[in-house]
Amino acid sequence: MKLRVAALVLVLSAISVTPATSIINGTAAVGSDYVVTMLFGDEKPTAHCTGAYLRPRVVVTAAHCVISQGARAPELTRPIQDWYVSQAGVDWLASDTKSSRVKVLKIWTDPDYFNRWEPDKGHRETQVNDIAFLFLERELNGPTLSRAANREEIENFRLGRGTAFHLGYGCIGDSWERRKNNDGKPYLADEMVGTNIGSLSTPIWDRFLFAQYQLGKGEVCSGDSGSPLLMKKGSEMLYIGSIFAGGNGPNGVKYASVTVLWPFVPALDEAYSKFLIEDAQNRELKARQEAEAKAAEELKARQEAEAKAKAASLKKATITCVKGKSFKKVTSLKPKCPAGFKKK
Repeated sequence: MKLRVAALVLVLSAISVTPATSIINGTAAVGSDYVVTMLFGDEKPTAHCTGAYLRPRVVVTAAHCVISQGARAPELTRPIQDWYVSQAGVDWLASDTKSSRVKVLKIWTDPDYFNRWEPDKGHRETQVNDIAFLFLERELNGPTLSRAANREEIENFRLGRGTAFHLGYGCIGDSWERRKNNDGKPYLADEMVGTNIGSLSTPIWDRFLFAQYQLGKGEVCSGDSGSPLLMKKGSEMLYIGSIFAGGNGPNGVKYASVTVLWPFVPALDEAYSKFLIEDAQNRELKARQEAEAKAAEELKARQEAEAKAKAASLKKATITCVKGKSFKKVTSLKPKCPAGFKKK
C-alpha cells in the first residue's frame, strides 16, 4: 500500500519524507517470527502491507492499510471476508502460502480514524492514530510478541537508550532510486535508534516516534506500511510501534515514522475481550446449528428407512394355486390358497 508523506519538525534541519514500501538495504529474513503480510481472497498473493503477530489470534498493522482512502472508519478497503494474513516469516511466493494463511474475522481501528491525506490543505489525518488490530479465525504458527513496550521504555528508546529492529515486506533494492518490487521475502533492518524529532502530522507526542536507521543499513519502502519496530529486552520481545512512512535526513540518514502502540493497549484489551466472547458465542451457535442439522438429517434418514420398510411390509404378493387342472392366482399382503388348492 502507498504510504503518506509526513511533515516533520526538526530543530536544525528538515527531513524530507517519502512514501513507505519493503526495506531498502535490508537483509532477507525468511523464517522470522512475528512478521506477516496481508493476503486477499482468491487473488494471487502479492506484497500489500506488513503486520506483526502481537497476541494469540491478533495481528497489528496500520489503519491506512485497512480503511479506504479518503474514508472514515470503519469503511474497509475490501469486504471482511476477503481478508487473510500469512503465517509469520513466509516467502509469499511459496506454494503453500495460500493454504496456510489464516482468515481475518474482525478489524478494529480507532472509531474516529480518518484516512485523509491532503497536506497542501493542512489535512494529515491519515497519520493520526494509524493503528489497526486484525482478529483471526485461529492462531498462527509460532510465537507472539511478548507485549507492547510501555511509555517509560518508549521514552528511554527515544533518548537513545537501546536499539530496535524493523521487519517488513515491501519493495527492495540498494537505493530508493533503484528499488524493485518485493520478492516474496520479509526483510530486516537492525541497530535502529530512537530520536526526539517531532511531526506536524502526529501532534500527540506520546503516539509518535521517529526512529533512525544505521547509515546504509535500511530504509522504509512501499509495502512496509504497518510493519513492526521491535526491541529485545531480556527474554522479552517488545513491540514499539507500527511504521507508516519513511524520511530522509541530511548526509543520507534515513528515518522511519512510527505510531507508538502502548496508548492503544486499553482499547486493544477491550476489543480483544469482546472479540473472544463474540467468537465463542458464534462458534457455540455454529456447533449447535451443525448438531441440529445433523440430527435433522439423521431423523430424515431414519424416517425414510422406516417408510421404506413399511412400504416393503405392505407390498402385496401374488401366488398361483392349483387344484387338479384348475389354477387360481391369489394377490394380497399375505396370500393363501383357497381350501382344496395348493400353492404351485
